[in-house]
Amino acid sequence: MIHVSDNRPTRVTQNGQNADDVYVCIGDQIEWQLVGSAKQFYVDFISGAPFEGSGTKNSNNNGKISVVVGGSAQPGMAYKYDIGLVDGGVLDPRIIVGGED
Repeated sequence: MIHVSDNRPTRVTQNGQNADDVYVCIGDQIEWQLVGSAKQFYVDFISGAPFEGSGTKNSNNNGKISVVVGGSAQPGMAYKYDIGLVDGGVLDPRIIVGGED
């Protein structure tokens, strides 16, 4: 969940806990969703995405972005990425990839 204040993402949580670092395995699905906002947002993996396709994903009509970890994901790697609001601020959490499920 992406929390927003004053047109800027302020924190990312998973099950109510801080998710600045999220630990995932190859094959896991990751989903981002804004809390209490209908704004468009994006995720941008600047130095390589741990999933197939473009390193930048835009939110869909239901306000979510969903990807499956795989493709070029390397176990043990930390992937820094930006969460940004269209016409707003940016936050920079990480995804850390473990082994296969």
